[in-house]
Amino acid sequence: MSNRDQNNYIFLNRHGRWPGFESKGLQLDDEGTLRLLSVPLFSGSLPEKVRAAATPDGPAGLAIDRLGAVYFSDPVANKISRIDNCDGSAKPIPCIGGAGSRPCQFLSPRGLLVPNGGNALFVADSGNHRIQVFDLSTFQLIEIWGQENAAGDPKPGSKPGEFDNPWTLASDHGGNIYVVDRGNQRVQKFNAIGDVDSGFWQKLNVYVKDPLDIAVCKHRGSDSIFVLDNAGPRQTIFVFHADGSPVLDTDGNAASIVDPELHHGMGMAASADYLYVGDNDPDHRHIRAYHIAHDYEFSGNAIGYDAPVAALLLDAKGGLLVHPGDDAQPVRLSSNSGSTAQAVLWNTVPVEVADRKVPWHRLQALIQPLAENAHLDLFTYVTSNDDRRPNKDRPEIYPDSSNPFSDKRWNPRSFSADADLTDVYIGGKEAKYLWIGVLFVSNGTAASPALSQLRVEFDHPIYDQYLPAIFRDRKDCDEFLPRLLSLFESFNAEVESEINLVPALFDPNAAPSRFLPWLAGILGFELDENWSEEKQRELTSGIFRLSRWHGTRASLRQSLRLFAGVDAVIEEPILNAGWWALPSTGESCCDECTAHASAGAGPQDAGNSILGWTTMLAPAQPQGAVVGTSCDLDQSHLITDDDFGAPLFTDVAYQFSVGVYRGQVMCADALARVQSVIENQKPAHTTYRLCVIEPRFRVGFQSRVGVDTVVAGTPRSLSLGSGQGLGTETVLAGEGVSQLGKETRLGMTAPLS
Repeated sequence: MSNRDQNNYIFLNRHGRWPGFESKGLQLDDEGTLRLLSVPLFSGSLPEKVRAAATPDGPAGLAIDRLGAVYFSDPVANKISRIDNCDGSAKPIPCIGGAGSRPCQFLSPRGLLVPNGGNALFVADSGNHRIQVFDLSTFQLIEIWGQENAAGDPKPGSKPGEFDNPWTLASDHGGNIYVVDRGNQRVQKFNAIGDVDSGFWQKLNVYVKDPLDIAVCKHRGSDSIFVLDNAGPRQTIFVFHADGSPVLDTDGNAASIVDPELHHGMGMAASADYLYVGDNDPDHRHIRAYHIAHDYEFSGNAIGYDAPVAALLLDAKGGLLVHPGDDAQPVRLSSNSGSTAQAVLWNTVPVEVADRKVPWHRLQALIQPLAENAHLDLFTYVTSNDDRRPNKDRPEIYPDSSNPFSDKRWNPRSFSADADLTDVYIGGKEAKYLWIGVLFVSNGTAASPALSQLRVEFDHPIYDQYLPAIFRDRKDCDEFLPRLLSLFESFNAEVESEINLVPALFDPNAAPSRFLPWLAGILGFELDENWSEEKQRELTSGIFRLSRWHGTRASLRQSLRLFAGVDAVIEEPILNAGWWALPSTGESCCDECTAHASAGAGPQDAGNSILGWTTMLAPAQPQGAVVGTSCDLDQSHLITDDDFGAPLFTDVAYQFSVGVYRGQVMCADALARVQSVIENQKPAHTTYRLCVIEPRFRVGFQSRVGVDTVVAGTPRSLSLGSGQGLGTETVLAGEGVSQLGKETRLGMTAPLS
């Protein structure tokens, strides 16, 4: 692991895959976090009937339908019972069962199956050498596979599709059904309508000689078939694809699980990550779990269950159902609440900084808070020797030992089992390579330690730089002072880290979501708690961009678009105001104005001076009261030289209007939201008018009939105070408004205003 960072630290978990590391007893989740392997956990005490149950002489059956009802078989009483998913009551299924060979009767019913998404119950009627299929809605018999008349015993070597003592059943996601045909020592495969695949067993027979049980799961995107084989000195579990070809291991051989502790396997269930197998060995009755996502590693035994196993079944809620046998009701375990007692992580490629030796400083584990009875410890070893063979200059690891890091080269050399060494000082002389070990410990029922990252620091400036030079002389104290100062530094590390991250709190894209209201409030904006986090970040970011233009028309328009969802029209009357004056070439205030008026330009030009349309009258003389011209009794006022010309602007200065189209403010609170944004953004000394632009027929602006346009309609009133604009919405005298359908032709006799 060469240096991949220009800073003085390295993160070892890259892309969530932990490259260069190996583990024993750990599982990796999708986020790159390492935890102890899971095992089933039973909480409480087992019922005495379950604990005292006799070891079954063969498998029973468990099945669950899509509504959650559980079915289990009793081979001795020849019946099938159903556990209601609402009240949990267990009752035998009516109208089926009882000893006999007629349809709907059984002799030792064993395996049960409700195929994925199906509405049928398959029963392995082992004593009658057939499979009976029942409709789950009515429990009516649908069909019989194998021998319809079981009067005589089957002959050895039955044809494909026939059975001799069928034991257990399983199905894959494609609807295919697998049957362990115990008497014929084979596994048969059928499609959903009962057609047998005669070539399937020929492929399995190369590896499996005496099948006992079967389980199917979806693993790595395809179906995996697990078959428990009783042939040979040890029971072996082989793994196949749905077509019967073997799954290959990393060496190219057929994948298998050979567990020397599995002696009397019975009952199997599989999920995407784990395989569960019951073991009825008289000396240790267990449910053994295997982590199939990582080379079929043994995970551990179920915690809290010590009783017989006749069948296993996984439900949709993470539970593992166990059928003890006979008429005992199934027991439910949590499939992943327990954990293994111990696991180890170590690097097979040393951590190094390219082409140089460095003083290694600190190893820190980034973990979730440790639960009670869960512990994690770090171990390190530094060297400059390139011999990476164990027992040379690489410390030994003993993954299966109670003390995996007993090699005395590991630092620390001794430790307490509950020390929780999650942040360790490395120290020592400069070295080239760093070896790392991590020990996970749990009592099985506690939550597993969860390790998400390892952080290594080197070339680290410790606190001795703030001490007098005499304290930096290590010839007498060696590593004592650096260790002591590093201890104090670790106390402040969390606070210093938070201080270094303060700038991120001011970044709307990086700040934690809980800081967004505070961040927006700095600029006087209140976020709506009903907005999504994405919208809150977008709007908060918009506030920062608009802050430099605060108080301008552009800022107000953009704010209305962001925070109120309207595209407003903002106008400032002073920018469009013109003052009405008759053209004159006589005496003027100055020669320049006289020349300008003579040229007929601007508002002095009588052709452009239309009162009420392009111009307006000033409320008073711009120069105030002037003797002989504007000094009339009760009609004049005095102004100072500083206010010269002010009356021209007093009616329109510091004012603006905001127009919003009716279609954008149809909601009840839309106008209030628009007004709130305006009040927040406008300069304090200004006033405004909020106008709703009603539908009109204006080509290029509003011209969708029935949406934002009204054609004809009720004539408008011309009463004073009714809100009609003279010269725009109404006219005095002249021709009346054209009406469609009354001798009008659009564009000729009926122009659009």
